[in-house]
Amino acid sequence: MTTLTEYELRQILLIINKIHSFEKEKTNLFELICDLSGILNALEFKIKPYTDDFRKEINLLELIHDSIEDGSIFRWIGNYKEDMLNSISKLKAMTATILDEYLGLSDSNISESAILLESNWLMCQRCNDAWESDSLKAMVICPKCDRALHNPRWLNMKRKKLGSNKI
Repeated sequence: MTTLTEYELRQILLIINKIHSFEKEKTNLFELICDLSGILNALEFKIKPYTDDFRKEINLLELIHDSIEDGSIFRWIGNYKEDMLNSISKLKAMTATILDEYLGLSDSNISESAILLESNWLMCQRCNDAWESDSLKAMVICPKCDRALHNPRWLNMKRKKLGSNKI
């Protein structure tokens, strides 16, 4: 996967937040389907390897919703609640994979690094929020402002590997 723009990264994080809100029963299935469909349309070309799988799971959720609404859910083959949860789990897994791939590679479009405070604490230069992190990935995301930042631990490891103070 290529690097994500700030907008695309925010959309991936938005998918995670929308699913989390649904799981916490803060939004309903219809709102989740609408939101995920809109986000997928915005990201379709960037997440090409996942687009068909995302669409398949969203379509299944829409089918479940429509069957509930029109009263035909009693004819559902299998357990529709399990199917719905499996679909949401697949969406979460795909989103986590996309995010994991992005965080694993250094993003040359980003110039800021998190600040290493102590061995397992990082601080965002933009919002000054500090958080615990043991990540050794190239990039980290500030949990407060959702900005991607270079991971100072990864930069230090890379410097040591190269035997230089510059990357």
